[in-house]
Amino acid sequence: MSMVRFLGSVTVCAGLTLALGGCFTSGEMARVVQQPKTPAVRTISSFSEALRCMDTLLWTHGKRDIYITANGLPDATGRVAGGTKEMLITAVSRMSETSSAFRFVDFEPALDDVNALYWMIGVQPNFRAPSYYIRGAITQLDDNVVSEAAGAGLSLPKLDLSVSADQVVSMVSVDLNVGELVTRQIIPGMSASNTLAVVSSGRGADAGGVIGKAGLSFNISLNRSEGLHQGVRTLVELSTIEVLGKLTRVPYWQCLGIDQTNPAFMAEARGWFDGMAPSERVTFSQRALSAQGYYDGPVNGQLDQRTAEAVGRFQADNDLIATGRIDFDLYQRLLAKPPGQGSQGGGAPPARLQSVSNAGGEGLPRAQPSPSRLDLLLSSDRGPAPRYRAGEALVVRMQPTADGFVYCYYRDAAGTVSRIFPNRFQPDAFVEANRQVEIPPGVQKPFNLRMDRPNAEETVACVLSHDEIGVRIPEAFKSEDLQPIPGAALDDVINAFATAKGSDARAKRLTVKVLPGTLAQGE
Repeated sequence: MSMVRFLGSVTVCAGLTLALGGCFTSGEMARVVQQPKTPAVRTISSFSEALRCMDTLLWTHGKRDIYITANGLPDATGRVAGGTKEMLITAVSRMSETSSAFRFVDFEPALDDVNALYWMIGVQPNFRAPSYYIRGAITQLDDNVVSEAAGAGLSLPKLDLSVSADQVVSMVSVDLNVGELVTRQIIPGMSASNTLAVVSSGRGADAGGVIGKAGLSFNISLNRSEGLHQGVRTLVELSTIEVLGKLTRVPYWQCLGIDQTNPAFMAEARGWFDGMAPSERVTFSQRALSAQGYYDGPVNGQLDQRTAEAVGRFQADNDLIATGRIDFDLYQRLLAKPPGQGSQGGGAPPARLQSVSNAGGEGLPRAQPSPSRLDLLLSSDRGPAPRYRAGEALVVRMQPTADGFVYCYYRDAAGTVSRIFPNRFQPDAFVEANRQVEIPPGVQKPFNLRMDRPNAEETVACVLSHDEIGVRIPEAFKSEDLQPIPGAALDDVINAFATAKGSDARAKRLTVKVLPGTLAQGE
């Protein structure tokens, strides 16, 4: 809070001196200085980590560009004045930072009039009508549901002592549902209802909260300045994770720390499986098996011999009956291991697949068996087949399926090669399994990979290995980060990793197409 100044007027009236002029007014400047007592802090709720987990989960399951909207979350109780719509938008944004799974369309004025959407499409060619909307409200607020008080006193001739403590419990509930915007029909099962018990203690004006979910309790920490409104934010975030997880059919309970075998979520997964067409089940299985190295064929939704063999291998490696059929047990096991998450504890199937022939994959020779499956998911902020115009900047997204050392190189349209990872802003080549890394990092990018030649192709190649073989490649390829490697071709650099002593490297390439034309000024 900055210094506050105000002008005060002091009026002095002398009743006995009216003949001399009565009253007079004297103006003076008074200064009141008030320094802030509570420093500004970033809001970190009890589900901030769960929102980041959802972002990764949505990305690994290939969920992208789902357009949604909401008309706010009104307070049906009339007793909580909070920006619940903004809380919802923030939650959606946090779970879409990397995956771009959801696009929030801020179209509030005429949500109840579907014709207005078509009017907007007609007058705004770039307007994208949302497919779904979130409807919800704060539906319950009960103060002093449970109140406990205890006290004791001691009276002596010259001394009185007393002590007391009290505890108050209040309940607040948030309900969310998802509907199809055009039909205005609420989708059955796409709902969340969560209640927070806020426990306030009079001993130190502290507060805490408990949310019960599927036989578990989430403990929420609140301080005296946050109170009930922070509890509402927590409920909004939890409910958003739940309804959007159901909408996209991803195992959102993993991000809440709930075991896959929990009966409530086993029943939910069963409902998803039963509601899928046979071709959808095959497509899901092909995509998941391909990401884990069991299947190298097309993702076409056809249960052919190649797919059945891959299913049987996965079943045999994961303590399932190797029937080659796609059943619920297989679906549940694959759901527990999202794409990009290799098998755990059971060894790897790489001996069965010497190389993966999907887009961008290169099978590098292995000098020795590796302790776990090596693979690398390589994509961009515009997906695995990105297109840009000259002047636009590329953001690379890479995610290893096993702990290892990653080295990434960029070849521009002129053929110049530079190392972009590790770099001075991301100096550690070691990346944990299933952790997604963006190059360049952060919201405020410290450098840019900008397209500069229309109608051209540029390439990013990343190499993953269990060992830090980057120190064993020829010195000619060890140039400074973000600087051209003199006379080097991208194939030469990749081959240097493949032929390094003790190499078990795995390489992936991402081809970036630059469209004809340049970015218009002001875009």
